[in-house]
Amino acid sequence: MIGSLGFMLWQSLREPLGGGPAQIRSQVSGGALAAWSRSPVAPGSIHVEVDSAPSRLERDWLEALRASGSSVSWSGNVPAVMIDAQPVASPAGGIRMRIAAPAESRVEIADEAGVIDTIEAAGAGASITVASTVGRLTGRVARSAASTFATDSVALRRVLVIGSAGWESKFVVAALEESGWKVDAFIRVAPGVEVTQGAIAAIDTARYSAVVALDNSVAPYADRLVAFARNGGGLVLAPAAAAVGAIAPLRSGGVGEGSAPAQVANISGSISRGTLVMAPIIQPRSDAIALERRSEAIAVAARRFGAGRVVQSGYEDTWRWRMAGAESSVRDHRQWWTELVSNVAYAPRVALPALAGDLDDAPVAELVSALGPPSAQRDVAGGGLTRSLWAWMFALMAIALIAEVASRRLRGAR
Repeated sequence: MIGSLGFMLWQSLREPLGGGPAQIRSQVSGGALAAWSRSPVAPGSIHVEVDSAPSRLERDWLEALRASGSSVSWSGNVPAVMIDAQPVASPAGGIRMRIAAPAESRVEIADEAGVIDTIEAAGAGASITVASTVGRLTGRVARSAASTFATDSVALRRVLVIGSAGWESKFVVAALEESGWKVDAFIRVAPGVEVTQGAIAAIDTARYSAVVALDNSVAPYADRLVAFARNGGGLVLAPAAAAVGAIAPLRSGGVGEGSAPAQVANISGSISRGTLVMAPIIQPRSDAIALERRSEAIAVAARRFGAGRVVQSGYEDTWRWRMAGAESSVRDHRQWWTELVSNVAYAPRVALPALAGDLDDAPVAELVSALGPPSAQRDVAGGGLTRSLWAWMFALMAIALIAEVASRRLRGAR
């Protein structure tokens, strides 16, 4: 008993090994962090209340304080934001930014020249493609922001179009060339008779970024296209090409029966992509991703094959959209075809000169990685029992001991 009382008295009188529980807010923590770092005794417990994501410097500083012996935790309702910027595989160039953000949140996208756009996150985030950017790219939700740089460009090869002589082949080649692609072509004009455009070489990634297969004239090249995709090449399959048996390993699903929406027969105006005849993609493979739907049917799907990517389209005779569409149909047809090719094109990366700046592309994820998930202030440990609590325990034990001794004396006096 006497030993226990002595230990409690010592605990109540001694200086703690660390300072008392400390609490800071992220926007004013720089001075406090510096003061704690200069102090000979680090705080025993630090709890950071944040209303915006701490900077990389602040996170590293807090992590260093934890390593020095302080208990560090944080709390706050900070939207998790991540940003990624990749070059678009297109002759027109451009940067595609993808931002992970809470669903239905408003995402502000900006570069060093100013705000580019504000869009609403759907599902897991948002995506936007811009022609050019200046310096640092930022995605912001409320007071949480992530930033990155465009760090590389791409080297594009040519595109090979394989199809029969007709309007579809003619206008697919035209659309790609108008977008800036260098196009070679195998055009079948009769059984065993082909017309070529360009200096046709072996179908490999040394010359071609992508191949567009439009119909069953692709059959003689099927084995070479399978090898091309397996080695990293991109492939776009129109419905008639996807139906070729030897192409089956590449396609995203079966080719359904071609049909147009019921209302098309009564349309006397312009043709749009939504009114084209479509052979839906049926029984999709487990690894296929639907890129476009019409009603419940899959209109465009993609999948990886080996090191390459393959897009399968269900739209037939897209030339009708270009020739008999609205005023913008030529532009829309051109953009749609070049986007299909860009999505699959083999495009080796070319590193850009490094830009100076501190990047922070996933600040909340880095905060959780450094300090753990958020916790409530009441859950923060204060480094054991406090000096005052030890003092109260000593007092209670001392009173109990005095009472026991007094009781024994009183009993002896009787």
